[in-house]
Amino acid sequence: MDKDERPKVGRPSTYTSEQLLDRLVQAAIDILDEQAANADFSVAQVAQRAKVSKRSVYMVIASKEELIGHIIERGARVATTMLDLPVASAQDARVVLGRFLVEWVRFACSAQAIGLYVMAIRERSRFPAIGEAYYRNRNEHGLQQLVAWLERMHKKNFCPVPDALLTADLALNMAASERQRILALGIDAPYGERELDERVEFILQFVFREPAAGVRRQASVSDRSKE
Repeated sequence: MDKDERPKVGRPSTYTSEQLLDRLVQAAIDILDEQAANADFSVAQVAQRAKVSKRSVYMVIASKEELIGHIIERGARVATTMLDLPVASAQDARVVLGRFLVEWVRFACSAQAIGLYVMAIRERSRFPAIGEAYYRNRNEHGLQQLVAWLERMHKKNFCPVPDALLTADLALNMAASERQRILALGIDAPYGERELDERVEFILQFVFREPAAGVRRQASVSDRSKE
């Protein structure tokens, strides 16, 4: 190096907009994973974690609420991609919905989802837009996609759901909403594999209008009493 040439110390790395957004979302997820129900981050903290300037953050996102939307989209992606699997029969539809529900529960009960849920409640008075962003993106990346899928299955006669919106809303609530609230209070642990499988099976019986085993046994006893 020429003695008159100064070393380039602290020169910032350059990223494309897509790369920068990816770093910010991952940084926020890392913070949420660490803090879970105690999560509380600012745009400045996310920028610091991502090792970029706060100014550069606003080159790709307009607000903390928009960042929350990207976090939910990424977290829900594993679940929603299940709804893109090929379906050629009612049995295929049942398998696909089961896979979606398992992944949806895993996301909804993850540290990042619990952190966002708690943050939305905690800041509802000061920053109501955060709660709105959480609810809107949860619907966009979960409820609405499930509704569209159920409508497609109904048209193919693979799934007897005349009201796709009501069915999807009930299915998602049965899958994870109560457990998410419990986890937010720090009271319980996520579902074990067996408990998750049993809950998903119950929801599938509800969606596909299948009588539960207990209902069938009860009906048989009732039938015998009429003889």
